[in-house]
Amino acid sequence: MRFEKMEYLDWVRSKSKVRINLCPSGMRNFSLQNFGLDRDKLEIYGDNMYGYPPLLEAIASRFKVREENVVTAIGTSHAIFLVCAALLQAGDEVLIEKPAYEPLLAVPRALETVISRIERKYENKYQIDLDEFDGSISQKTKLVILTNLHNPSGTFLKRSTLKDMAEIAQKRGVWFLVDEIYLDYMEGEERETSFSLAENIIVISSLTKVYGLGGLRCGWILAPSKIVKKMRSIIDYTSVEGVFIGEQVSAGVFSQLDSILEKNKELVKQNSMMMRNFIQKEEKLSWVEPAAGILCFPKVEGLTGDRLASLLLEKYNTSVVPGRFFEDPQHIRIGYGVTSGILARGLENIKKALGEL
Repeated sequence: MRFEKMEYLDWVRSKSKVRINLCPSGMRNFSLQNFGLDRDKLEIYGDNMYGYPPLLEAIASRFKVREENVVTAIGTSHAIFLVCAALLQAGDEVLIEKPAYEPLLAVPRALETVISRIERKYENKYQIDLDEFDGSISQKTKLVILTNLHNPSGTFLKRSTLKDMAEIAQKRGVWFLVDEIYLDYMEGEERETSFSLAENIIVISSLTKVYGLGGLRCGWILAPSKIVKKMRSIIDYTSVEGVFIGEQVSAGVFSQLDSILEKNKELVKQNSMMMRNFIQKEEKLSWVEPAAGILCFPKVEGLTGDRLASLLLEKYNTSVVPGRFFEDPQHIRIGYGVTSGILARGLENIKKALGEL
């Protein structure tokens, strides 16, 4: 294995102290005080050899799966590693969406696999052509990796499309990993996990992005029981156990997730409308409008995302993510899970910067 620096994660840490920060990809952080948990009952030690039982039960109940199909992880980064380590060997081929969130590429590379790509094209609204997908799977492909909602664009793949893709992969003996960390922004049937759509689907997610609970590092994997057993063996090489007190808090929070969604709904609606109006009026920006959530990936006409991001940072103390970190230099990624006041100031600064370029 070889572990190289993740360029995006290294870059975004250095931009966290600007006045107007539109880099974060999740909701503003929630405080423990919001949940009314009885802190006197929290313990440091307890039974969580392969996950705190009430947390496993809460995850299984929410997604209507068996507990034997659940693995707890220290966030989705840990989840990605566990899935890839369980399924892949050096020389295997992994088919990954493009543009992509860097860790989805970096982990398979660290395991010395061969990376191939399936394009999610701006011109095609970041959807996936089934015939092209079919043709992208080779005899060496062992795993497909994609996100839904898509990071960075926020676009949505319909359940019927995912089912068709998974069935195409299954006929070739290929596993199908879906990162659903943003899916809870959707509503109704479209918010349902894809885990049950096919026997080869594995799902990862966490409480970080939609719920603003990144500090809990509560992630999970939904997988067939035989893969769960492999991943639990790998945990013995990484973390051995989760943080008991953190898993206690996470288990207590699960019953309140729908309430958090409801509290965030008005902010997400207001900020989404603000983003839509801004993009429609700004001649130098165009986008594929997100299906939901608080991420977008506008295209910048006539210049690179790096040039715009540099001017914003240097002159306006404002940060956005240059598109090169998501393999498309003519774009920027904007996160708008911030307060509406901060977003308004940030968009005004983007307008000013574009006027100078």
